[in-house]
Amino acid sequence: MATGTDIITCTIPEFRRLSGISRSRIYELLDARELESIYIGARRLIVIDSYRRMIERQRTAQTPSAPQRRDTRAGAQP
Repeated sequence: MATGTDIITCTIPEFRRLSGISRSRIYELLDARELESIYIGARRLIVIDSYRRMIERQRTAQTPSAPQRRDTRAGAQP
């Protein structure tokens, strides 16, 4: 049985379940070439390494300190 690190490609429905990204957003990322895909016959497969690279690009693009979250509960003091 394959583990998460063994997966090289997956179909769009599988990728949607794995990543939690909507189908329309997946196609946007593919069109923007943020994600890579290949075709085998009529099947389009997402290249998982391209997803890992996309995540790494986003992580390195973020500022070192995360923004402070505001407490929005009623009566919370700033």
